[in-house]
Amino acid sequence: MCMDKFSFCNKLWAGLLLTAILSGCGFHLRGAYQLPEVMQTTYIDAAQKNSNLIRALKRSLKASDITLSENRTDASAILRVGNEKKTKRIVSVDSQGRAREYTLNYSVSFSLKANDDFEIPEQIITIERDFLFDTEDVLGKSKEESQLYAEMEQDLVRLILLRLQSKAQ
Repeated sequence: MCMDKFSFCNKLWAGLLLTAILSGCGFHLRGAYQLPEVMQTTYIDAAQKNSNLIRALKRSLKASDITLSENRTDASAILRVGNEKKTKRIVSVDSQGRAREYTLNYSVSFSLKANDDFEIPEQIITIERDFLFDTEDVLGKSKEESQLYAEMEQDLVRLILLRLQSKAQ
């Protein structure tokens, strides 16, 4: 049945061994976050209610089995998300004085109030990315800038959830 050197049986054993090693070290695929129990029904109080960041945050909370409440009186926790702030700072210029490199900043604040004994005070998360600008490809570079901000948005959602998760333990 297992005739050649790297037969199906050997590959199966190697796969089982790899699975055992990875599960033994605590590795698991990223999926739902283990958020605090008090967040089971959460109301999101956002300064910019229809922003892409808030929509992505709501999707991630739902994926983590959190029920989102439409009014704050029915919620067991209130997640406040402050103003999102996107800025662009010139880092370098070319010989004609045109901007060649920017630093893109994206920041947001958040806090959580659940009950009298569970609270996460306001925290500000800021992400920076460097961005090279080419005056010969303005359209392509503006699309790249938009894509960088979208990636930063996803990183902010992930960081918010990781900070909330850290309070669950």
